[in-house]
Amino acid sequence: MTEKTTEQDKTILGQGAPYLLILAVLAGYAIFLYIVKRTDTLQASDFISNITIFVGWIVALLTAVIYLSKTGKDNQKLKKEEIRRSLEIDAFREINRAVTSFGIALSPRKYIAWSQQLGLHRKNPKIFKFNTVKMAFEVDQQRTILLGRSAEFILAIEANEIAVIQFDHLRKYIQFMTDDVNEMIMEFRHYLMMTKTEALWTEPRCSDFEERCKRIFEKLDEIGCYLFDYRIELMNSMLGETFDSQVPIRKPRDPKCKTLTEVAIKEEVEKEANRREKKLLK
Repeated sequence: MTEKTTEQDKTILGQGAPYLLILAVLAGYAIFLYIVKRTDTLQASDFISNITIFVGWIVALLTAVIYLSKTGKDNQKLKKEEIRRSLEIDAFREINRAVTSFGIALSPRKYIAWSQQLGLHRKNPKIFKFNTVKMAFEVDQQRTILLGRSAEFILAIEANEIAVIQFDHLRKYIQFMTDDVNEMIMEFRHYLMMTKTEALWTEPRCSDFEERCKRIFEKLDEIGCYLFDYRIELMNSMLGETFDSQVPIRKPRDPKCKTLTEVAIKEEVEKEANRREKKLLK
């Protein structure tokens, strides 16, 4: 018998003690009256009258015990619910701050801006400066900030994991996306370091640069949308019942775009997690 089982047995016995005591008193009093009746000390009418009164008191006492027991359980349940809601609100606040910070660090529009800068530089290189090496350092700085905020996001969730365990597959999917875009940014940085600015003036190289920027922009923008979805899921789950309301989920205008809950299927996410883990171990 485990310690947990023993504690449960003690709790059950403790809850049933008042009822057992009442039944014992009832049985004892009934036996007492029966003995008195058998010795002809008490008349039959008085015997019945005493039994009736005693049973009435027992019923009243039993009703009071049941009421107090139910009230105690209801109070415990209410207290537990209040504590749970308080912890959920604290968890949401902490994770929400991490989500906001992570979203700001994405900065997807930088890549579109760089693509536009190249176009302006090609038209008038004397006015619009463009340096691939300098840009590579900017990319590296942005990547460092991105990874730091991503780590803060994950740590905030892990610190409150018991409250958001049902959304763990959504967090993993966002993490997969972040890992993928990190690899793309690293490759883009290497590309910038190995490419001279003048080489981008030619049309094939220019188009290649713009395509790389576009792919990274789309990935970062997608992560930003998924972070928005994650926030909504947490908000509706943790605060929806308190405010008796639900925040509408995101509805992408482009039918090709999906929400986080549509793409992050739990079974598929777990398979992908196992695949990536095996890949790391090789």
